[in-house]
Amino acid sequence: MPAMSHRVPGIEVAVALGVLLGFAARPLEGAKKPAPPRAPSRIERLGRVLELEDTRSEGAGELERLLLRPDRGIRRRSALAAGRIADRALVPALVELMNDPEAEVRQMAAFALGLIGDRAAVERLVASLGDPEPLVRGRAAEALGRIGDPRAAAEIARFVRGATPPATGRVTVRGDDPGNPSDPWAELRLGLFALARLKDPGAAAAALLARGEPRFDWWAATWVAMRLESALLQPVLVAAAASDDAWSRALAARGLGTLKDPAAGEILARLARDRDETVVVAALGALGALGDAGGTAVAARQLDAAHDVVRHEALLALAALPPERRLRARLADLVGDRDPWIRAAALGALAHTDREDFALVLSGLDPDPVWSVRAALARTLGGLGDPASVAILHSMLADEDPRVLPAVLEALRRARGRDALDTLRRHLEHEDAGVRVAAAEGIADMGAVGLAPELLSSWRRDLGPGDLEPRLAVVDALAAQADEVSREALLTVAVVDPSRAVRARASAALRERGVVPSPDPGEEAVIRPPLDYRNAMAPYDPVPGVALYTPRAFLRTSRGTIEIHLDVIESPLAAASFVQLVQRGFFDGLIFHLVEPGFLVQGGSPRGDGYGGPGYVLRDEITHRPFGRGAVGLALAGRDTGGSQFFITLQPQPQLDGVYTRFGIVVSGMDVVDSIRPGDTIEHASVWTGE
Repeated sequence: MPAMSHRVPGIEVAVALGVLLGFAARPLEGAKKPAPPRAPSRIERLGRVLELEDTRSEGAGELERLLLRPDRGIRRRSALAAGRIADRALVPALVELMNDPEAEVRQMAAFALGLIGDRAAVERLVASLGDPEPLVRGRAAEALGRIGDPRAAAEIARFVRGATPPATGRVTVRGDDPGNPSDPWAELRLGLFALARLKDPGAAAAALLARGEPRFDWWAATWVAMRLESALLQPVLVAAAASDDAWSRALAARGLGTLKDPAAGEILARLARDRDETVVVAALGALGALGDAGGTAVAARQLDAAHDVVRHEALLALAALPPERRLRARLADLVGDRDPWIRAAALGALAHTDREDFALVLSGLDPDPVWSVRAALARTLGGLGDPASVAILHSMLADEDPRVLPAVLEALRRARGRDALDTLRRHLEHEDAGVRVAAAEGIADMGAVGLAPELLSSWRRDLGPGDLEPRLAVVDALAAQADEVSREALLTVAVVDPSRAVRARASAALRERGVVPSPDPGEEAVIRPPLDYRNAMAPYDPVPGVALYTPRAFLRTSRGTIEIHLDVIESPLAAASFVQLVQRGFFDGLIFHLVEPGFLVQGGSPRGDGYGGPGYVLRDEITHRPFGRGAVGLALAGRDTGGSQFFITLQPQPQLDGVYTRFGIVVSGMDVVDSIRPGDTIEHASVWTGE
């Protein structure tokens, strides 16, 4: 029971005595009536919206009332919060909000319905494909794509055809800006992307082709054809391969590679000589996926390319293409290249080309001084799988850098199958968190049973304030086991774990088994830096005479400086966290550990290997703002697990839209981002916050 105060104000004593004597129900003559409670201000209501969103407070009551406020800004922001919380109880209110007189509110209501994913909204969203406002129509199509009801495919195909500008022949689009939600092509682009999400090649063909010929010369249409991997859409890819737009050609190359049609080899060979580096990289990757013998000579010619990213991709392709023994000497030289990125890729290419020569070269090499190259060696040995390779892998378990061990464990699992189970089980208790994650992930992939006690012990070890990845990996491993002991272990995690994200994943695994877990026990202890919800919502409620500003982060790297504008409007939690991490020097000295050409670069891992974070997690702040070139997003290990790791997109990536938190955009230094390579350092990070 709460402690009672020993000090009672005089008026409270008088009221108490009056109640006892039976006359306090009538106010004293001449006494002032108590003032009615003050109505919350706009900023207080906005702050409350953010608080409900941040704490993932479900229940239609309060947020539903906020959806009905006369203030359109509150209605709009409440709709976004409803989508982020994903409370199905709010679907009827959001459906009703699709009738709102304000287009901005209708847009956000549609976006929120897509995030919730309830098919009960399909009928109203289909009707909204005829809304008078283009962006409302586009958001309705986007929501239908996210919900995934196959009945919507034909409707969206008709919508796309109806949204096409009247023109004769093929519609050519250039200069559209997918990073700008108000771009004039946004409606049509959202409709196309919805078709990709629905995974209906027939409907996509109806929208993208007219009498068998492509209707668009546009990267967005090519992206849809690439994602769907259907021979029905091959004409779109073939035509895009001849486009004068480099990103369209790159997407066409990737799409043709996934179709694995040998007839595409000639087109890919031509694209592998393209003047644009991004196209060459995509074509080399496609040749590797195609696996045709003609691609070997094409990739071999690029080993002498001027760009390291092209050489790297050529090596990856040669590790997949039919081997050519005459390349042994050249590949052996590259195993000793001064660039660790090239050395790592050359190991796989040489091993694939000539195992005997690879073993000979390996016997004469000292352990590479760079841990990532040793990890690449482990992955290569796992692909070989012979007894000698397995013996080397077992010796690598003693590597002094624990960042190598996850690759070694994965390689052993790949090479030995279930015979590696005992090794994985022993590493569940390793002192390094990244190794424990890899061990649990290996057990999950293996689908091994009877390990619930060991997994639960590993979970208990990580119950402190560290990062969540080991506990999330344990949940996935328990979910892969179908016995009663693992079910009980999942129930324990779903109730006891201090993190809502871990509890949610355990609960989801239980629901898949038909078990309804107990209600969520409440909020987790917030150990991230505190955030004033009202201040975070200040941009929605500007004060006259006070200038608004956009916080900016500057990452001074070994390649140059990158300037990022932070999105405090739609992603206040992530933006505030990033600012606070920069101010405390968290990023100084960290590296970019992941570079995927044509896709993204990623940094912010305190270990430098993709594991770890700041010691707390952030709720997802899914935004309607798309991941165009230069978008900055939070890397995740599952829902609501953002931290310090961030990525920057090198090209538009629509598959990330509505999935990851986009909290910034690069406004200067994209040439620097393009030049980033694995191991490049953030020498110093700073922020400008208007002061």
